[in-house]
Formats: sequence, C-alpha cells, structure tokens
Amino acid sequence: MNNQNNIVLDTNALINYLEDYELEVDLVGDKQIVISEITEMEIQCNPNLKSSDRSILKQFLRTLIIIPLHNQIKEKSIDIRLTTRMKLMDSIVAATAQFCGISLVTTDEKFKSVKTITLILLPAVDKR
Repeated sequence: MNNQNNIVLDTNALINYLEDYELEVDLVGDKQIVISEITEMEIQCNPNLKSSDRSILKQFLRTLIIIPLHNQIKEKSIDIRLTTRMKLMDSIVAATAQFCGISLVTTDEKFKSVKTITLILLPAVDKR
C-alpha cells in the first residue's frame, strides 16, 4: 500500500469528511481513504439514517479501502489495549493504521497515547 497516497480515518473524521468539514476534506484531498472494518461498522450504526441515505453511504463505502480484522491487527490491537487502556474498538482502529503504516486522522485525543502510530489530531468540530 502506498502510504503517501492513503490516509486512515477514524469514525469521527470520516463523519466530518462526509459532512464536508473543511479540515477533513482538505486533509484527504486526493488521497485514498482507508478505514478499519470497525469504522465501516460504526458508521453504519446510526439509527437516524434514512433508507436513501443509508444506500448512499453504502455506495460511498465501496469506494474506500476497508482493512479486515485479521490476526496481525488483532494482536496489535491487544497490545495497544493493554498498554494504553483505550477501548477495544479504538485499539483496533489504531492497530489498523499501525499495520498499514499510514497516518491516522481523528479528533479523539485519546489516540495520543498510542506511540506506535503517526497521528493527525484535528480539533473537535465545536472548537474550530
């Protein structure tokens, strides 16, 4: 995977990107978005999505690189969880970025505790 042309988005960054927030849109630019299987699942769990919006979201997700949860990512997730005390789902997202060797974009400060990833921490939307 070409790390220069790819970027991993956490769920909050992906939502902001979809909502056209300038920082996320500019940061992604022409890069290929990479997400973990966990992010794919999380973003689809919004019970307020209308059927038509859910269909559009699924079409969009087909344009992304979705990294499945496999043994190497599971092991990295466990290590991250044990060393940082992050929630397991966040550990999986961080492990995905680490496994791929790609920067992780998020607005969630708890990812700062993961020293094995390159983090792009954006301010929360309400602080911009």
